[in-house]
Amino acid sequence: MTYKKIIMVSLLLTAAAIHADSEGIYKYRSGVMKAVGGQMASLGASLKGQVFTENLTLHARAMADLADIVPHIFPQGSGTKKSEALPAVWEKPEEFKNRVDDFVSAAKQLEKIVESGDMKAIGGGVQKLGKTCKGCHDDFREEHSN
Repeated sequence: MTYKKIIMVSLLLTAAAIHADSEGIYKYRSGVMKAVGGQMASLGASLKGQVFTENLTLHARAMADLADIVPHIFPQGSGTKKSEALPAVWEKPEEFKNRVDDFVSAAKQLEKIVESGDMKAIGGGVQKLGKTCKGCHDDFREEHSN
């Protein structure tokens, strides 16, 4: 095999590996974000219907744990055609980081509020967390139809 052919094959294999990695990252990120959405839905339903309130701590802890993961699941080059993440995630990394930091902070704060047992404060904590989600989705996520 000639030197040029070796280089071409290497480049093609590298491109395929990068594509495979971004696809894997997308799938992982999608699962994490669906879990975040599920925790938010459970927190909201629990508070609105005053059902399963004994599980609020579990959901708040899960949300705080997921919040620790979110800052790491949007590496440069991990956007795919399937992804709902807008290019702005990578074009405006500082702004995106600030939004994610707000989400992490609100999730950690909610965990503390829920663990305190102050039911009046829990609603406000969930609302604050929801606003951080919306703030990020407004600028960094494709609008999606349900």
